[in-house]
Amino acid sequence: MRVLQVVSVLAAQLLLASCGSSNSKPDPSTGLSGNWQITLQGGATSRSQAGFVLQAGKALTGEFLLTGDCAGVGSVQGEMNGTSVSLTVNQPAQTVGLSGSVGSDDSSIAGNYSILSSGCGASETGTWTAARIQPLSGSFAGSFISNFSGMAPFNFSGTLMQGTNVGSTHADISGSMTSTDAVCFSDAMISGVISGTSVVLNFSSSEGSAFGQFTGTASADAKTVTGTYDFFNAQTPIPGCPAGDAGSATLTVQP
Repeated sequence: MRVLQVVSVLAAQLLLASCGSSNSKPDPSTGLSGNWQITLQGGATSRSQAGFVLQAGKALTGEFLLTGDCAGVGSVQGEMNGTSVSLTVNQPAQTVGLSGSVGSDDSSIAGNYSILSSGCGASETGTWTAARIQPLSGSFAGSFISNFSGMAPFNFSGTLMQGTNVGSTHADISGSMTSTDAVCFSDAMISGVISGTSVVLNFSSSEGSAFGQFTGTASADAKTVTGTYDFFNAQTPIPGCPAGDAGSATLTVQP
C-alpha cells in the first residue's frame, strides 16, 4: 500500500527533538539532543541530511539519512567540546565528516564537511548548516483546500504528540482530529513519523481502517506544517465524497 511505502521511506530518516521549551537554554550535557535538518553545500551541489542526535556529556550519537546519488542511512558518532562539534556519519559506501560551531541558542550549527567515497559517488568538501526542529506536539487547527471544483474548504482541529528521542531513525507521531464541516469524514485517528522537517501523517478510523494521508514540511519551530493530503474512499463511498479527495493543507500547531 502506498501509505506504508511512504512511511517506510520516512522511517529511514531520523529522530526526535528534545522536550524542553524553545525559549529555555538546554542542559549543556544534553544540549544537542533532538531532531536536526542539515544542508550540505559542495560547490553547485546541495543535498540534505535529516536525523536525530542524542548527547550524553560530550558524546554524540544518532542516525542521519543522506539524500542524493549516494542516499542512505548512516550511524552518527561525535563529540561536543564547548561550542565546537565534530561528527562522523558512517554509511555503507561513504563516510561524511562534519565539523562546526554551535550557535548561541544551541539551535543551529555551521561549519565544513568532507565526504570520503568508498564505492559510491565521489569524494568532496564543502560547507554545512543545521537547524534544530522543535518537537511537533500540541493542539492544531488544519485548513484543507480540495483540488476538485465544487468542494468548499474545510477545517479540522485536534492534537499531535511526538514520541521520545531514543536515537533511532525517526520519531513517531500520534494524535486525533475532528471536523464539523468536512464532507469525507468527521473524525480520524492519526499516526505518523517526523524526520528533520519531513512529516507524514496517516488517518484511520477508530476501528483501524486507513483512509487518508498528509505529507508535509514543518517549520523549524514546528508551529506550521504545510503539504498535501489524499483521502481515498473508493472502496467505501461516503455521501458527498464518493471518489475520495485530494488537495493542499496547512496545520497550525500551538505547543
